[in-house]
Amino acid sequence: MLNLYDTEAVKAFIFNILVENQELKQQAANSQSTSDMWFKDYQAQKERAEKAEAKVAELESIADALAAERDNALAKLEGGAE
Repeated sequence: MLNLYDTEAVKAFIFNILVENQELKQQAANSQSTSDMWFKDYQAQKERAEKAEAKVAELESIADALAAERDNALAKLEGGAE
């Protein structure tokens, strides 16, 4: 039990509380920083993935167009050979 008449004990008690509060604030700040870094990294990776998916869709469209042109060219060659 804390003796309120013992000023040194009260000072030590208050000092311990202040130190613990400071440590808790630092832990909270570190946790928030880590969370923020994770979210920013997630956002950057998500953006990269979306850009890659858009590029894949674009390349698939180009491949489909080239395949259609090839099929048309082959059809013309086969039609002219008969």
